[in-house]
Amino acid sequence: MTQVDQYKGKLGFEIRDPDALSNGSTAVVDTLEEYGHSVRQFQSRNPNLIRLDCDHYRVELRYRRHPIKPTQASAAGADSTETPLRSSLGVTLTPNHPDHCDVELSELLLAMVLRRLAEDLDVATVDWLHVPFTLTRAAFLGVFEDAETQAESHAQSAADHAAPDAYPVTEIAADIAGIHAAKSSAPLSPQTTPEAPPPAATPIDAALDTPPPLPQPTNGAKPVANGRLRGRACFEPVEVTIAQLEEHYAAILQSPDTRATGRHALEARNRARARAKAVMTPPRSSGTAVARLGGLLAAMPQRMIATTSHLLRSPQLRGHLHIVCGATALLALQSSAAVAF
Repeated sequence: MTQVDQYKGKLGFEIRDPDALSNGSTAVVDTLEEYGHSVRQFQSRNPNLIRLDCDHYRVELRYRRHPIKPTQASAAGADSTETPLRSSLGVTLTPNHPDHCDVELSELLLAMVLRRLAEDLDVATVDWLHVPFTLTRAAFLGVFEDAETQAESHAQSAADHAAPDAYPVTEIAADIAGIHAAKSSAPLSPQTTPEAPPPAATPIDAALDTPPPLPQPTNGAKPVANGRLRGRACFEPVEVTIAQLEEHYAAILQSPDTRATGRHALEARNRARARAKAVMTPPRSSGTAVARLGGLLAAMPQRMIATTSHLLRSPQLRGHLHIVCGATALLALQSSAAVAF
């Protein structure tokens, strides 16, 4: 099947309608959603162009204004007439997945979109796909009216043909009811004369005379076909299954392995709780005070050395420190008689 990249249609107007694009986009969105194609994105960046993104198609609406353009439009059952057009609205359907898109369904969807636009807007002509001639609005909408009329007539004819077929069924039911009424009202006295052979039983009489099968008990014998159980007979009743499961679980819980595993799990849980409690419990207040005092005493020499070195390196005390050091050196020399004043 030949794949089509785009499905195009165009509507012609005898006037310039500035609201044709906005009204047309609303009609297209409603038509797409009506036929199961919800619009996910609506783009209107260009004042004369609108793009709609759906699940299977990308729809483009483009409105064009042009000088008066005489166009030959064909009417149904008549020759073509010249129609002056001053604007047009183009509709383009582009499949998102051309390899998995049905051509006929896409053409029908485009036809329904053009029909909705032709009904809502003041359209003069319609261009359909690659048809070499232009249709008038009446000729385009007349195609849909003819199709609906043919569908209604076909449905009516089918109903007319189905009505006589139901009559013989009614007659057969009445005959069957009469036969059973005659059998039930016949006397049961003994006959001395030889009886005539009974008529051959028909399939309908055999089916009506056969009593329905009795339901089989659930606790009795189960139906077996070809050595295998069938249907619900393959399963035990729910009560029996529950009792078997309870016995099985009780045996598992009473086994030595299960008990040992549970005892080890309990011991591990107790150890974990004790460990978490020891971590989360705060120490006593007296111990905290002693530890804090010991930390302060240990840190005092370090603080004193750090404070002294900071003061010695301070720029404000650097000059005074030089004077003190020089005076100390002179006093030491004088006391040792190395320098005399």
